Amino acid sequence: MEKYKNFINNSWVDSESKETIKVEDPATAKYIGEIACAKKTEVDLAVNAAKESFNSRILIDMPLLERAKLMHKIADETRKVAQEGGKMLCYENGKTLAAAIKEFNDVADMFDYYAGLTDKLEGKTIPVSHNVFDYTVLEPFGVSAHIVPWNYPLAMVGRSLACSFATGNSTVIKTAELTPLSATIFAKALQKAEVPKGLINIICGYGNEAGSYLVSHPDVNHVVFTGSVATGKKILHACADKAIPAIVELGGKSAGIVYPDADLNDVVESARHAIFGVAGQICTAMSRLVVHKSIKNELLDKLVNLSKSLKVGAGYEEGTELTPLISSNQLDKVEGYARSGIQQGAEAVHGGKRIEREGYFMEATVLNNVKQDMTVAREEIFGPVLSILEYQDNEEAISIANDTDYGLGGGVFTKDLNKAAWTASKLQSGQVYVNKWFTGSHATPFGGYKQSGYSREKGIQALNAYLQIKNVGISLS
Repeated sequence: MEKYKNFINNSWVDSESKETIKVEDPATAKYIGEIACAKKTEVDLAVNAAKESFNSRILIDMPLLERAKLMHKIADETRKVAQEGGKMLCYENGKTLAAAIKEFNDVADMFDYYAGLTDKLEGKTIPVSHNVFDYTVLEPFGVSAHIVPWNYPLAMVGRSLACSFATGNSTVIKTAELTPLSATIFAKALQKAEVPKGLINIICGYGNEAGSYLVSHPDVNHVVFTGSVATGKKILHACADKAIPAIVELGGKSAGIVYPDADLNDVVESARHAIFGVAGQICTAMSRLVVHKSIKNELLDKLVNLSKSLKVGAGYEEGTELTPLISSNQLDKVEGYARSGIQQGAEAVHGGKRIEREGYFMEATVLNNVKQDMTVAREEIFGPVLSILEYQDNEEAISIANDTDYGLGGGVFTKDLNKAAWTASKLQSGQVYVNKWFTGSHATPFGGYKQSGYSREKGIQALNAYLQIKNVGISLS
């Protein structure tokens, strides 16, 4: 079994403790590799490397067009390792090979996109009086710590790191212990791109050890986190104690409203990708459908046919559509949610339990007659479990969709664009998809309302959260 190391100050660093984290292929439950487990010593090394690089001003003082060229070079080298890295990601995460390769290419696209913005971050002059020249300067925070999740481990690196780098911060990334290996291949691309020492450091350790110590580290000036609400609140407390900014995206319980005039094939195709793709382990998963009573039975028939047709298997097997959950614990959790829904009165029109085979597979599950007070309707499941809720009038549909602590995503299916716009204005969520789930790109802002977090990733707006404003006033008299 191959052993991997942490990437600190452009070098491969073992753990002083000699402890390793073993990584499974969730399709077989067999180990495929291990990585040095970062602890306090390795966190200190990574943060110190980032701090030294920031204090050296190598990135800050780099001509902005040169910074952009370096980012394009990172993008080019990332594309060169997309096949190798995608294969590794497919094995450690379970998602399809095509999706895993795309994730590496998405990282490259993010670096190309933000490279084009590095020289367009402009301050302002402010009229104060005739004898004062006043202007603002946009400056990086310093050492930015990024804790990324296991469901999109490279895409999450790309969207935050590209912003951090474009704005002149030095970065320490802590990968998820379930999916750390593909990031080591990305680190090789960074070496090939000749990124100066210390600007980007990638470590892997457990959240309650390396992650907790990293966000509370006295030399960390800025934090980015994607994950659960519970962990996000702990990170926000740690940041509040130090009075430093944090960007947090904390999941969701997204609902799609299906109006009577909807093209039901659009709904089914969205379900294929938005709740059964990646085994439903998606923060903006279409986990609830709020369906008009008049078309519910027809839609249920189509969803059941879809669920039955999905090919189950490892992501590296040809034609696979329903891939494994990430771990044994996740499978237990998802099956428990489905069981609780059935016990509370929902009807499993398809699925509802694990698949008895090697690996961590869950049936594509469709639960009918779900009520708003059921656990499956309120809590984030992070698995291939779709809840169907019924409504009779439009205002009721909006009320059901918004009756959640989350507000990351929402959707509407209708041929009436006026109704779509009206619904979008009513939905309490950071993004709204119309007639197709996942309509965004690297250029569209992403983030949530309510307990789904705040601030925005992706798009031009994302850069604002990686910069602080300095005001300079010059007396001319």
